[in-house]
Amino acid sequence: MKNQLLVTAIGEDRPGIVARLTEIVVRHGANLEASRMTLLGGEFAAISLVTVPPEKVEELEFSLNELTREGLTIVCKKTTAQPTERFAGYAFYSISLTGADHEGIVHKISSHLRDLNINFQSLDTDIVNAPVTGTPLFTMHAEIAVPANISFDTLSKDLARLADQEAVEIDLLSSSFIEGEMIRL
Repeated sequence: MKNQLLVTAIGEDRPGIVARLTEIVVRHGANLEASRMTLLGGEFAAISLVTVPPEKVEELEFSLNELTREGLTIVCKKTTAQPTERFAGYAFYSISLTGADHEGIVHKISSHLRDLNINFQSLDTDIVNAPVTGTPLFTMHAEIAVPANISFDTLSKDLARLADQEAVEIDLLSSSFIEGEMIRL
C-alpha cells in the first residue's frame, strides 16, 4: 500500500518549478495524483497529493525539502485517503458568485455555510475585469458538500438572501461527487 503525502511549494515564479517538483516525485517512484498550481501575485504556489511507496517517504520528503536551496518553501504532511462514508447522504453543489469586490464576501459566505455544517470541497476566488466596462469584479467558485437535512431550495433561498446583503450574484448548481471528481448534472 502506498502512502499519501500532501506537498505545498511556494516561491518566486520562474520557468521550471513544475518540472523540478515532478522530477523529484518521479525519481522516488512516487505519483502526482492531484494538484492545484497557480500564480498568486508574483509567487508560484502549488499544493499536491503525492502517493509514494512507504519505504521511500522519508527520502522523498528530504529531497523535496532540498528545494529550499532553490528558493522554494516546501511543506510535506503525511495524510490518508478520506473515508467515502464521511459524506454519505450529502448532496454536492457548485456555487458561482460574481460581484463588485469588497472586503468580507468570502468570510460572510463561508461563515454562513459553516453554521449549516456545509463543507467546502474546493474554493477558488479571483478578480476579473467586467467585459464592457473593465470594472474589477470579484468571482468565487466553490464545490460544497451539503448535509441531507438541507434541501436545494432552502439553500438556494438562503444564498439569494446573502447575495442581496452582499450586492453580488450567486448561482447554485447541482453536482455529483463520484470517485473523487465533481460532475455537473
